[in-house]
Amino acid sequence: MTSPSAPPEDGDNVIRSPELPFVSSIVGGLFAGRSVVVSGMVLPGFASDAKRFQIDLCCGLLIDGDHMDNKALHINPRFDSKGGWFSGPSDDKLVLNSFISGRWGNEERFDNPFKEGEPFQIRIMALEKYFKISASGRHVCDFPHRVELEDIKTISIKGNVRLDFVEFQPPISIGPDGKPNIVAPKPKSEVITKIDKPTIPFQLALPPGGFVSPQSMRFTITPFLSANRFDINLKSKQEYYFHFRVDMPNQAKKLKAAKNGHLELFPFHRGITHDVLFTAYGKSVTVDVDGSPFVKFVYRESDSPCEVDSVTVEGDVLLHRFEHKSNR
Repeated sequence: MTSPSAPPEDGDNVIRSPELPFVSSIVGGLFAGRSVVVSGMVLPGFASDAKRFQIDLCCGLLIDGDHMDNKALHINPRFDSKGGWFSGPSDDKLVLNSFISGRWGNEERFDNPFKEGEPFQIRIMALEKYFKISASGRHVCDFPHRVELEDIKTISIKGNVRLDFVEFQPPISIGPDGKPNIVAPKPKSEVITKIDKPTIPFQLALPPGGFVSPQSMRFTITPFLSANRFDINLKSKQEYYFHFRVDMPNQAKKLKAAKNGHLELFPFHRGITHDVLFTAYGKSVTVDVDGSPFVKFVYRESDSPCEVDSVTVEGDVLLHRFEHKSNR
C-alpha cells in the first residue's frame, strides 16, 4: 500500500509543488460536477529518462504491482521518439484506459496535446456518465465511466513532469455527520520580497519556517566578463544545505556536456544577464535558467528544508534583482 505523499488538509483544495511520484487522497471524493486540475511542465527530453507521464484516478492506495486497486481513469501522454532496433515502435499519442479486476481495458487513443519542455494544465471534469478532459482550456476528449464515481478515492501522478499544483474544485470538507460539504477556499496571500541591485556578497535572512513549498526565489544576474565562478547558497546557520556553484569555462568557447545522449549548451555566459529560479518542493529544489529546467537537487536525509534560514550570493557576478515569493 502506498502512503499519500501530499494529503490535503480538510477543506483545502490546492496542493502546491508536490514531489513525484505523487499520491493523494481526494477529500470528499468525486461526484458529477467536480473537477481535478493538474498544472505543471512536461520536462524536456534531456531532463528526464522517462518519456511518458500518467495521471491515475484510483479506487485505493494500491497503485502499483500485481494486485493494484482498480483505476477508474488512466491518462497517459507519451513522447516516445522514433523507434529503433531495440527501442520498439514510436508512440506519441495520448492514451486513456482503465484497470478493473486485474485487467487493463481497451485503450482509447487521441492526438497528444502536450509537448516536451512546455507548461500544461489539464482539467478532468466528472460528469454523470463520463469524464470530460481538457488541456490548456481546450476540450480534448471524453471517457465513459467504467467504474462508479463514488469508488474513486485517490489520485496518482508520476513520469516526466514537474507539478506546480493539483487542485480539487470545488473544495470539500467532511462534516460531523461524515457527509461532504462544499466550503469556501481558504484565503491565502502571496508575500513578495524584492531587492534591487544589492551588493555582493549578498546575504538575506529568511522568515521562520525555512524554504518550503510553495516558495520560490528568482535571481537576475550577470557574470563578470572576467568571471571565474559564482555561487548561490541556501544555508541553515553556517551549514550549506544547498550549494549551487557555477564554474565558468576556462575558454570563451561554449562548454558542452553530454547528458542522456545529447549535447547541451552550458547555460551561463560571461557578460550576459540570466534569470535563475529556485523552486521549493517537498524534499528538493529545482533550478531553472532562463525559463528552462536545469537541475533538481534533493536534500540530504539529515537536512530539512524547514531549517533553511538564509540565502547568499557570492563570487564574480552582478545581482540586479532578488525576488522571494511565499504564501501565507
